[in-house]
Parts: sequence; structure tokens; C-alpha cells
Amino acid sequence: MCDHQNPPQKKPLPSKESHNRRTVLKLGAGAMALAGLGGFEVVLTSSTAHAAPSIIGDATWGARAATDTITVFNRKPTAILIHHTASPNTTDYSLNQAYQLARSIQTSHLNNGWIDTGQHFTVTRGGYVLEGRHRSLATLQGGTSFVQGTHCPVMNDSAIGIEDEGTYTSVLPPDALWNSLVDLCTYICQQYGLNANNIFGHRDFYDTECPGTQFYGRLPALRRAVASRLNKPLPAYTWPTLKSRTSGNNVRTIQRLLQVRGYSVAVDGTFGTSTVSSVQSFQSAKGLSVDGIVAQQTWEALITTVTPGSSSAAVSAVQNLLSARGYSVSVTGYYGSATASAVKSYQSSRGLTADGTVEKGTWCALVGGVLG
Repeated sequence: MCDHQNPPQKKPLPSKESHNRRTVLKLGAGAMALAGLGGFEVVLTSSTAHAAPSIIGDATWGARAATDTITVFNRKPTAILIHHTASPNTTDYSLNQAYQLARSIQTSHLNNGWIDTGQHFTVTRGGYVLEGRHRSLATLQGGTSFVQGTHCPVMNDSAIGIEDEGTYTSVLPPDALWNSLVDLCTYICQQYGLNANNIFGHRDFYDTECPGTQFYGRLPALRRAVASRLNKPLPAYTWPTLKSRTSGNNVRTIQRLLQVRGYSVAVDGTFGTSTVSSVQSFQSAKGLSVDGIVAQQTWEALITTVTPGSSSAAVSAVQNLLSARGYSVSVTGYYGSATASAVKSYQSSRGLTADGTVEKGTWCALVGGVLG
């Protein structure tokens, strides 16, 4: 049974946030008996450059059995997706809390109709790393296969999902969580031959606030930290790959850029059949591979330079992306002084030339791409 038919809905507005990750900690300490605390399952150090982090296996934290067969793909994942649990930012950094969190998440996900915990791994605010879905740890240790998750539509069969305990819309995660996340991402990249530019946020592929605006803004630093550990420099540009059934602000950006190019496509944030058809027509006109997938070549053909004083759907796309990153910008389609101020501030925060001109580097950064 495929359990990714009903994906997490970590939406920006509380009224739309029906997914149970928000209510994970409502189960409370007394709702479940705490399992014994002995016996970390420690990953053995591999022959690669960096020692593996300590990861608490699901048997150790007291996981229930999956309700159906766990699907294992005999291939490597192509990405790592960073999430937040959207639960309270507890100051209980103990191992007890880590165990309780893992069991609470699994209970919530089972109640949601899934076969097991949705994500592959969880990092707590105290810095503990726990296995989520059964068999995720063993396949990671092997380095040649991985488990199908339920953490992001379209990406469930290609990406490792990491949940980070807490809500990071307005604050950053504590150092203990951050340091363990760097260790875990480095190990995952090492085991599967991934580069640090393969690390993305949930919102890059789905219409959600996850992993929170503040945490999302720290993903470039996460990639740099992992790249340094791996001794693999980041490429000049890496764009998120968007395809049918993805959703969110990046899809809205694609739709607006298609409008600029003369295509009649609704800006609904869903990469449906109309958007696929328009992308294919655009690719054909540009002599690109006609696959309906927006990857690097299509992104770089679609984007257009945006400057102060201009008016277009591309300006609306920039304003929408800035708003999603926490800047006070209205989506008007006109590039006025408020937009210029926000663009310059954003460019400065990313180490780009703060001239207010939105060209390739700024576009790539705004859509969650990676700049080397």
C-alpha cells in the first residue's frame, strides 16, 4: 500500500493547518508510557571521511509496528528535505522528551491513516537524532537503498525527509539541533553520494510554510556547512526541480513567468496539466528538452530581469517570493520603492550585489536555489 496519498498539510494559516503535526505534543507526557532509556542504537563509523552520528533506532524509542509493508527502493535518494514539526519550542532538551516526541509523532501519523511515521529521521531541540519510519536507519547505513516516506507529495519516492522539532516561523533552532542536523545531513550526503546543493526545504516543492521562514532562511548556511564537511564546493547555481503535482510559491513563480512569455496559465500554485502543457510549449519554442519539468535550463530560459519602475507578472512573482520570506511587500505587479528596499535587503542578506536588479543570482536564491 502506498501511504503518500494523503500528505502533510503544514499550511501557513492556523485555519488551514489541519495536519496533526501541530497537535503532536498535545498527547502529553502522561498519554503514553515512557520506554526504557537504555541502549542507543549507534551507527558504526563507516570507512568514509566522517564518522556517522549517533542515531536512536525506532526499537529503542519504543516505536509501534508499521501497519503495512514498508516500501524500500533499491536506489539512492536524490535530495534531502528539511521540515519542522510545527510543535511548541520546548525547553525540555532531555532524552525523555526526545523519546516522547518520536512516539507522539508516530501516533499522530498512524491516526492520520499512514502506515508509520512519515519522515525518515527526527532531530530534537536537545540535539538527539532519531529514526522515524522503520528501516530508514538500516538503509542509510547500507547506502544503496532508501525507504519511501510520507513527508512531501511528489518527493516521497526521491527524497529523505528530516523533521526538526519546533516551530521556526519567527525564531531559529537552538545550536544543539543545528549541530546535529549538520552532522546528519553530512552523513546522508556521504552515504548516498549527494552534494550539499541537494538539500532543500519542504516549501520548495509544496504549498506550505514548512520549515518556517526563519529556518528556511538558514538553509544556505546549512548547505555551506555540509559542503565544507564534505570538501565539495557548491556549484555556481542549483535550481529546484519542479514538475507535475508539485505546488507552492515556486509554482506560482513559474506560472507568472509563463504569463510574461505570453502563455495563458492561471496562477493557482498547482503544477497541473495546464501548467505542464505551457511549460512544454515554452520548452519547444526555446529548443529545450520537452519534458514539462522546470529544471536548470528551463528556469534560466524563463526568468527575466526585473528592475525598479517596471510593471509585470514577473514583478508580482518577486513580490510574492519576498513576502513569503518575511518582507513587508504587497503583490501589486509594480516595482516601487518598497519592493526595491526589500530586494536590496534580501540581496545583501545573501551576499549578492544589493543594486535592486533581480537577475539570475537573485532569482535563483529567491526560489530556494543554491548559489555557490
